[in-house]
Amino acid sequence: MNYSAEITTVRQKLADLNAPPKPLEHTVYEDKEAICDRHGLFKQRCRRMALHGKGIETRSECPVCLTEKLTQLEHAEAEQEKHRKRSKIKMLMDNLNLPERFADVTLDNYERVNTDAARCLKLCNDYATHWPERLKRGGGLVMCGKPGTGKNHLALSIAKNVINEHQSSALFTTVLRIASEFKSTWSKSAECSEADVIKRYTQPDLLIIDEVGVQFGSEAEKMILFEVINTRYESMKPTIIISNLALNELAGFIGERVIDRMNDGGGCTLTFTWNSYRSRMAA
Repeated sequence: MNYSAEITTVRQKLADLNAPPKPLEHTVYEDKEAICDRHGLFKQRCRRMALHGKGIETRSECPVCLTEKLTQLEHAEAEQEKHRKRSKIKMLMDNLNLPERFADVTLDNYERVNTDAARCLKLCNDYATHWPERLKRGGGLVMCGKPGTGKNHLALSIAKNVINEHQSSALFTTVLRIASEFKSTWSKSAECSEADVIKRYTQPDLLIIDEVGVQFGSEAEKMILFEVINTRYESMKPTIIISNLALNELAGFIGERVIDRMNDGGGCTLTFTWNSYRSRMAA
């Protein structure tokens, strides 16, 4: 049910009661005392209109009844909005493709093992906090460096944050998955085209691409990755790239042009240079 129209009507009735009557041609106003079955005596505004030789009379409702009705309608609308929001968040989380291993990650439970890790967390917090601006300007993130340092943790925490706080859409994938989908369109029996694949990866407000540099690195795969990132860049859609390569290796692999696009619109590059959490725990 759409409560907005009814809420607007009730608000207008209350506003009319609190303001002097509007002068209308062939219209007479009179205030009388009336009795509400629930709230007792109240001042009722009567309006008499002469229209086409006929007299039409309207009487105002009990203001307390109107106020209570407005409160009930606003509460019902708020509950409806909460339900709609929960349903949308669930749908967006289902579409995120979140790995089970990262189901419980948040920005709050990221382990700040040193000042560099704390700095990366702060920048990711800032990115999530200013998400509406990032979405407007298309600013992305590059997360590169040693494995096991929490890059996926931070990227997926950002995705969960933008879903929960802003109901923006997000998708987590890998370069190999994107390349595989592209290559599947090259078959004569393919059910979708390259344009369909590009559309799939351009639609989400936020796209996270993991394992950049893991693939064989053929020119075709590099071209596919650039096509996805460039299309999102032109559409002002933020992208997060995750790689276990060092920054100079990553730049050599995907090209400085891609790095520049990722850093445009308020984006930045984060380097994870400390040892893996897993290796420290094993030690």
